Order: sequence, then structure tokens, then C-alpha cells
Amino acid sequence: ANAIRMQRYPFEAMLKIGDTVADVEEGLNAGMWTIAVTDTGNEMGLSRHDFERLDPSEQKRRRVAVAQKLLAAGAHYVVDSIADCIALVSEIEVRLKTGDLPAQSINGTQ
Repeated sequence: ANAIRMQRYPFEAMLKIGDTVADVEEGLNAGMWTIAVTDTGNEMGLSRHDFERLDPSEQKRRRVAVAQKLLAAGAHYVVDSIADCIALVSEIEVRLKTGDLPAQSINGTQ
């Protein structure tokens, strides 16, 4: 909705970064690349502080469960932190230059 109000196009050259299944669905419905964040997102349900206090094996278990849920929703990429998104911008640019579009690449690219 924000991209429409701002009259920004084409949507396939945009990223939707979110932390919920609804965020992923919104991006997919708009024809955007979707990046889902696991560790501090709403699907995880913990603050960064609370997540870091977990035992490493529990962090991993929860991270995997959240990632599976977001991938099942169709996320193109799933990352642990918003900071991890920066590296994906270049990768997505390369994919666009080779003709790869978000609608052709749903689910399972990490």
C-alpha cells in the first residue's frame, strides 16, 4: 500500500522485509521480493534481549521453526537479523538483471 501511495514502480524491483506470515503474503501479493526476519520478529515472539538469553540449542530450535513457517508462506529469503538483508540487495539486483522475477522464484531460496 505504501508503494502505491508513493507511486513507486515496478514492484518486482522492490523488497518487502517483514517478520510475519502476513508480511510475506503482502509482499508476494504485490509482486515484490520478500525477506523474512526470524530472530527478533513477531513470529519469534521475543525481544533481542530475551532471545539472546536462551540456550544456543533453544535459539536454533526456535529459529528453524520460525524460518520453516516463513518459507512455507513463500518468503524468497529468510535471515536471522535485519542486518543480514543488506547483503541480499546485491544478489537480488543480479537476479533481476538475469530476468529472474519474484513471482517466478517463490519459496525456498535462501
